[in-house]
Amino acid sequence: MESRAHALIALAFIAVLGTALVLAGLWMHHSTPVGKEYYVVSPYSVTGLTVQAPVRFKGVRVGEVKAIDFDPENPRMVRVQISIDAKTPITHATFAELEPQGVTGLSYLSLSDAGTNFAPLIPQPGKVPVIPMRPSFLQALSRSGESLVNQGNELAMRMNDLLDEQNQRHFSAALVNIDKATAELAELEAALRPALAELPATIAATRSTIQSSQRLVQHLDELAVSAQQPLQQLDGTSIALRKLASSGQQSVDILNQQTLPQLNLLTQNLVQSSENLGALSQELRQNPQSLLLGKRAAPAGPGQAGFAGAHP
Repeated sequence: MESRAHALIALAFIAVLGTALVLAGLWMHHSTPVGKEYYVVSPYSVTGLTVQAPVRFKGVRVGEVKAIDFDPENPRMVRVQISIDAKTPITHATFAELEPQGVTGLSYLSLSDAGTNFAPLIPQPGKVPVIPMRPSFLQALSRSGESLVNQGNELAMRMNDLLDEQNQRHFSAALVNIDKATAELAELEAALRPALAELPATIAATRSTIQSSQRLVQHLDELAVSAQQPLQQLDGTSIALRKLASSGQQSVDILNQQTLPQLNLLTQNLVQSSENLGALSQELRQNPQSLLLGKRAAPAGPGQAGFAGAHP
């Protein structure tokens, strides 16, 4: 009887535990509301992603992965079918990334929004909306590391080409020439040391010359100030001369415009009077009796009585 009681208790415990596990599994399975289906098409590897892996939108679990296979339209692409809550704000700017789940080696899908297009991603009739996949941080780092390795290899090859035997000889010759130039510079420095030792005295003499030049400039300034008064007097004399020249010009203008025309008229009158006196003097020499008898009548002309050429 006692063994049967223990068996019944064990069976009851197993039944309760199984029922609790089933209920817990159903609760966990239906804890995330599932609504819309989307495809996530990825040109990258989806290592670590499994069916029923969680799908999170900005860190919040909104669905799970339903299937993973190749894209029938492009076999080089991986197509991940996901089912997420209908209330999730999926837009044309939404993209997916593959994120690791701790150190388990598994991954989950992380959805984010670039914020460039807030129009909702509405499915077309007969087609499932597609969300693009972007490389994760590790994938981007891996690609950058590969690129860096390739660049390092290329750099090593170029260094090998640069350090071939011929270039090594050129470098050796350049080092020898640099050695010679350094020795010549040392000799030049030794030769310049006496000149450098005399440089302070030269600088002092130059300063003295500059000071003398400054004093000379000051004396010239004083001389210019002293010469300003005579120059002002010369300016006054020049003004007086200009006034005198102006008066002389006015006198010349009066002489040309008034006095000279009158003198010309007087000269013409004197010339005419002189001609008249000359004619009178000639007539008196030829006919002195005209002073007593008067001027003799002029001889008769043709057609007048007493004309000498007329016939009787």
